[in-house]
Amino acid sequence: MAKNNKRNGVVELWGHEFKKAAEGLDKAEVASFIAELMKKNETLLKRAEHLESLTKLAEKTIIEADDVAKQVQEEAEEQAKAEAKKILSGAEEQAQKIIEEKRAEALARANREAEDIKNKAQQQAETMLEEKLKEIQPELKDNAKTLYENLLTQLESLKKQVVTLEEELDHKLSQPPETRQAAIEAGKPDSEFLELLQPVEEPGEDEPEWELEILPPIDLTQILDIIKHLDSLPQVVRTELIPHMDKPTIMVFLRQPIEMVDILNTLPQVANVTEEATGSAEGKPRRAQIELPRQTVIQQSNN
Repeated sequence: MAKNNKRNGVVELWGHEFKKAAEGLDKAEVASFIAELMKKNETLLKRAEHLESLTKLAEKTIIEADDVAKQVQEEAEEQAKAEAKKILSGAEEQAQKIIEEKRAEALARANREAEDIKNKAQQQAETMLEEKLKEIQPELKDNAKTLYENLLTQLESLKKQVVTLEEELDHKLSQPPETRQAAIEAGKPDSEFLELLQPVEEPGEDEPEWELEILPPIDLTQILDIIKHLDSLPQVVRTELIPHMDKPTIMVFLRQPIEMVDILNTLPQVANVTEEATGSAEGKPRRAQIELPRQTVIQQSNN
């Protein structure tokens, strides 16, 4: 756009002054100006291209940087996962090791406590057993003493009966045969005399066939009743009472075998009979344990 200028012969175009010529503008100046403009334009174009290249390079760099950052991030995540997995595996191993150690410690502690409890229980049981033995020892001694005294009394009574029978036998044997024959013919035979004249049967064996163990509590009266019943059996040769302090034993000698357990179970003096599995082997006697009626024992002990 041309502007008027105070100076004559000069025309200002686009901020540049051109001299007037007779025929118009100075071509040389216009050409120089245009060349300069083209040069500036070329420079600007190169700058623009350079800027465009820089922009593309920057964009490419940004993209590559993003890719690198993404790759680095992925690698970092993978490495972090691997490290975390490694740490977790180590932590699990450590935790398992700690668990095993704690379990072993707990087991050892439990074993020690169980052993202590067992030892204490055993000591308490031994103490209670000793106390119980001390409590029942006087009763056992009293029972043994009573049994012994009763046996002595029975023995004295048997001695007296033997003496009496011997005296009667001597008296009857001293009588003349006619008197004894007259008594028989009169139908009044003396049974006791005839019994005395009967030969004494000897046992077939010297060893007992049965050992009958009496379990406590002991009742001497019941025991004597059992012995009396056994002696009344025709299969029984004799019985012997072994006065053990805690468990008296009746030794039974037989002429013929009998069902001892069945016979004892029929007696009111017997509450229960248990035959031991061992016995009757290599000539050993058969063994059984007898329980007396507890109610009877309690009543007699109270009396």
